[in-house]
Amino acid sequence: MRNIASRIRLATRRGEGRSVVCAAGARYRRREASQARAKGKVSLRISASTRIVIGSTLFALASSAFLFLVPPSPIDRNLLRGAFRLYKGYAYLIPVKYVDGTLETARLYEDDQLLGPANTAQQEIIDKGAGRFAFYRDTWNYFGPALMFSTSDNTDPNTNGRKYHLR
Repeated sequence: MRNIASRIRLATRRGEGRSVVCAAGARYRRREASQARAKGKVSLRISASTRIVIGSTLFALASSAFLFLVPPSPIDRNLLRGAFRLYKGYAYLIPVKYVDGTLETARLYEDDQLLGPANTAQQEIIDKGAGRFAFYRDTWNYFGPALMFSTSDNTDPNTNGRKYHLR
């Protein structure tokens, strides 16, 4: 290491023109340096800002590829989400967005157990409950169809821990 440092000092003291010092300690003049570059002996220097840009770009590409290759999580579009609003008695209301067909043919499931009878009269749902349900359009200040239903055991669907699906 000391030998390389002494060569550099000697080259600059002698005033032998403009010198370029490589990592190996060899001394080249300008013409020799350009010849060395042509032969591929001199490494390319990249500024710090360019390295940051290149690294950020590579990271963005790798992240995009990762997100593209990860399979999407299964989303149940027919799961009833949100708060179920108590209407009267055993009846609860929730607005629905059913995309798989008409509401008249839709069936309500409580944890994969079919509820029913379907399209029951409103007063019967309120008084008897026991899994009865019906669909209503544009009622109770909902914009669109609403589902009036009762749970299989007449408990509160907000707290009983069960999931409700339309199929």
